[in-house]
Amino acid sequence: MAIIIEKHRGINVVRDDLLLGGTKSVLMPTIVSDNYNEYVYASPVYGGFQIALSAYCQHMNKKATIFCAKRKVKHANTLQCEKYGATIVEIPYGYLSVVEKHARNYCLNKPDIKKIIFGANTLDNKLIIAERTRNVIKTLGKEPDEIWCAIGSGTLISGILMGVSNAVKVVGVQVGGSYTIENGYNNVEVIKYDKPFSAVSKMKTDFPSMPNYDLKAFELCVKNTTNKDKNILFWNVL
Repeated sequence: MAIIIEKHRGINVVRDDLLLGGTKSVLMPTIVSDNYNEYVYASPVYGGFQIALSAYCQHMNKKATIFCAKRKVKHANTLQCEKYGATIVEIPYGYLSVVEKHARNYCLNKPDIKKIIFGANTLDNKLIIAERTRNVIKTLGKEPDEIWCAIGSGTLISGILMGVSNAVKVVGVQVGGSYTIENGYNNVEVIKYDKPFSAVSKMKTDFPSMPNYDLKAFELCVKNTTNKDKNILFWNVL
């Protein structure tokens, strides 16, 4: 899929928000196959994977079923999934662990349904992200000094680490649950955002960026990259 990099505030921004469903859309051709008729995913309402899955399933004439927390007013991402034909199952008091349990129970004894793990966090999918990272670097022309991204499930940052040399510092902003740095990487730093996932960043940008997710990471990237001589890359997922 196309790679577009733009300069914003002196930082190179990977504009994966221009992809339908963001970065995770690049995983869909390997996730959705003829082996299943329905794909089930338990999602925070702020996530982009649910959108990518819903849109791709519609394209492939498959059923997408998204489990998420029930809200008084549906989140814009939930409405996007509905727009692309997904069935939405809202769970009251839906902590992600509870939503996951309901999704697993829904799939029991149904061999034609595939339950996708949170963030599609598998080695195969990390390798796909790693290859996209190498293509991003080719588009940029050289490896940057630093790559910044938000951390949700950890699939993206793990794939980025697999796709760069040890000379590149990878900085992840933890906006959701905890993330443990994988063994063997000493070029990664994790910064925890000081507000919960449900909080939104109030930073203003001239490109779309999910305020519960990527925008928080871009906010800290801008604050912490004052050295104008550094080549900084920010990965905007959604």
